[in-house]
Amino acid sequence: MSLTMVRTASPQKKGNLPAGVAAIIGRNREVSEAKRLLTGTRLLTLTGVAGVGKTRLALKIGREVDRSFPDGVWLADVRSLRDGRLLAGIIAAALGLRDRSAHRPEQLLAQFLGDKRALLILDNCEHLVHACATLAAMLLDRAPGLRILATSRQSLGLGYEATLVVSPFDVPEEAEGVDVTRYEAVRLFAEQALMSNSAFRLDEHNRDAVAKLCRRLEGIPLALELAAAWARVLGAQEICERLNDRYRFLTRSIRATEPTHRTLLAAVDWSFGLCDPREQLLWARASVFPAPFEADAAMAVAKGGQLTGEEVVDALAGLTGKSVLICDTRDGRTRYSMLETIREYGAAKLAASGEEEHARRLHRDHYRQVSDAAAAGWCSAEQVAWIRRIGQEWPHIRAALEFCLTRDGELEQGLSMASELFEYWISYGAHSELRRWLDRALEKDETSDVNAAFALVVNARTALLQGDDVAARRLMDACMDAYTDRARAGGDERLRGFVDNLAGLSAFLQGDLGTAVARLRAALDRYAETRPDEVGPLEGNNIFLTSLWLSMAAAFHQELDSADLARSCREMAEAKGASILRAWGMYASGLDKLLVAGDAKAASVFFLDSLRLQQDTGDRWLPAWGVEALAWASATEERSMPRAAALMGIAHAFRRAIGMTMPGLVPLAHAHDTWEARLRDKLGGQAYQEAFDRYAALDVDEAFAYVLGHAEPSSLQRGGASDATSMLTRRELQVAGLIAEGCSNKEIASRLTVSQRTAEAHVDHILGKLSFHSRTQISAWYQAEIEGAPRPL
Repeated sequence: MSLTMVRTASPQKKGNLPAGVAAIIGRNREVSEAKRLLTGTRLLTLTGVAGVGKTRLALKIGREVDRSFPDGVWLADVRSLRDGRLLAGIIAAALGLRDRSAHRPEQLLAQFLGDKRALLILDNCEHLVHACATLAAMLLDRAPGLRILATSRQSLGLGYEATLVVSPFDVPEEAEGVDVTRYEAVRLFAEQALMSNSAFRLDEHNRDAVAKLCRRLEGIPLALELAAAWARVLGAQEICERLNDRYRFLTRSIRATEPTHRTLLAAVDWSFGLCDPREQLLWARASVFPAPFEADAAMAVAKGGQLTGEEVVDALAGLTGKSVLICDTRDGRTRYSMLETIREYGAAKLAASGEEEHARRLHRDHYRQVSDAAAAGWCSAEQVAWIRRIGQEWPHIRAALEFCLTRDGELEQGLSMASELFEYWISYGAHSELRRWLDRALEKDETSDVNAAFALVVNARTALLQGDDVAARRLMDACMDAYTDRARAGGDERLRGFVDNLAGLSAFLQGDLGTAVARLRAALDRYAETRPDEVGPLEGNNIFLTSLWLSMAAAFHQELDSADLARSCREMAEAKGASILRAWGMYASGLDKLLVAGDAKAASVFFLDSLRLQQDTGDRWLPAWGVEALAWASATEERSMPRAAALMGIAHAFRRAIGMTMPGLVPLAHAHDTWEARLRDKLGGQAYQEAFDRYAALDVDEAFAYVLGHAEPSSLQRGGASDATSMLTRRELQVAGLIAEGCSNKEIASRLTVSQRTAEAHVDHILGKLSFHSRTQISAWYQAEIEGAPRPL
């Protein structure tokens, strides 16, 4: 069971387009054409040369059309990804999804997007064209309301794909007397030059030189921005002359390249040549960063490169001023990034210097230190801060792991990094990715027995939490074999504690409560025998996990010391200042009050306090079970039963967002079935289902407001609306849409992942509410009232 939460975009919020993106000059024609194309195609790819501004244009289009996509416009930037097998997981994370299941991430994405009208922006696809095309085709097939806007230097190659070539800006003609200010290339250069030099003015003295410069750079936005950065020390004519010299030099050796690429390369190379040696060195070494990085990371990779810390800071400032680096400061922390074209140029310089391997090892060493500090900071007051920090560093951790798994003698480091960050992988719903890294490392069979043994433990636990019983059993057997081998060599009680912990967790999830309690107690006894100097971050967190799982198993098994065990969890969390672990301890105490003491009111207090700690974390795992348990407590009183049905719907929506289903959690599933049957019996099946569906459709903010404050969500306040559309719940509207597509009840059930009986009940409700007698009437009504409504882009 995951114990970690992370602040992230909620899957219910309407998109994740970044705020405060710099305004884009021009491109009105391209925006209009893109909007037109999106009315007739479901996949539009913006193509064009490097540096032409495809990403900025995509963001502008996304903002322009957001009202046409009620379920949001979502941006997934895949430029830092090198392994196409991780693509679906990266996109799921961008949508705020946290997949704890053993299903492939593609399935979670398809399920989440299946009933939504959303726009997905896939940015920087050129290095993963096949993977992006394959995933896009699958999603578009499974999600009828989805449209995809991709950016790439080449098309994705799908037959139904529309492409829009993003061309460089128009440039002034050579004839004198032309009004150059009407050209977008000139306006961009002038704006960027003014940012570099507040005294810059476009006037009759420099107008012709600026026009010539724009022609020389062929209107490529990135090239113009790099050139404009030098306006602080050079005039437009000087920039143009120096750039001409560099262009002539470069074209002697790169005549085979496209003219626009030669032009951009000339601008980048010229800018590199004007940097001082410290800036050049940092530019090259910073190319090992696949994503935004902080100053301390830059200092780490510059180590051994004759740069002091102060010189690195100066070089960062210099490269930022020259538009080589992009600087972004949020929450008091500054991070730097490079456009992909700039990074590729630096990587070529680094490779030519012969220092690439050394720089990548320094990068790995730095993020190994970050992972060590994060592991030590998990059970501490810094827990939430570390969760946010690791969330930013995942691309670097992936790069560090890839380095470890592809270099001789580095495997131990990679195995240790992946294992010690277990809780962070789990908090981000990256269960499958963690298992992939561990499987790759363990297959090599090049690690020490102790490291391999603990990696097996982490891998087995991850499989258990996913409900992958087959893999979990295989891995648990391997763990036991490892313990037996270690015992012959002198024993390792810590490893035996981990093995007992796994056995207890497995028994609990399968509903064998007696065995679960016995094995988890045995694990705690073994931890008690561990010397304090042997209790590292992994062992310390394992003690808390074992105590938590034991308290939950004891509550379901009606053990008399359930309350003491839950209190112990709370006290451990409070002593460490770990608020997220404290929330789990409160949840355990709530279970004890409800299941053992039979005190629903006291249980509700604990569940609500736990949920308050979770409200802003972005996680849905504990909230899903906290809201579910709160529903059980509410179902004990007849007057609270409508609220209990609503809470059941919210909990279901939270579980669906993380790809988790009840069957893999037997005690919780049994309790759910018992309370649901009680509610259906007391409220009536139709009333229960209507409340369930209405509240399951709430966004996260509204759901939490209702759960914690009993406030009726504004989206559910009908306000006396009398039109037929307002009579149907969101789920019923989805069913009506599927009927209009010609789906049978069985097909509706499959599309919505519900039982056929539930699908039939929805159809009956629609017929009754609309006073119709046939599915044909529903289809005609939907096509006229819903599909016929204007949806202008």
